[in-house]
Amino acid sequence: MVPAMALTFDTRKAVQKLRQQGLAERAADGIVEVVEEATNTVVTADILRSELQTLRGEFRAEFAEFRAEMWRAFWIFGTGIVAAGGVITTLANVLS
Repeated sequence: MVPAMALTFDTRKAVQKLRQQGLAERAADGIVEVVEEATNTVVTADILRSELQTLRGEFRAEFAEFRAEMWRAFWIFGTGIVAAGGVITTLANVLS
């Protein structure tokens, strides 16, 4: 995996260079602002892969917890059915 590199961009120097080439100050500022926004939102495949792995781990943990809760609910429900069956059988034997 290749580590993502931080991009540095000297906006003041960029505006100066554009002004030296004859651009008006407003135009130079606008161009530099667009370039700065573009470089600040660079997302690499490594960053996306890392985020997806994190989300996958969180999903797996949540799903495991959900499964455990469902098994507990099934056991409680099943135990209730067995207990109810026992009570009905006992009542049937007593009343007959």
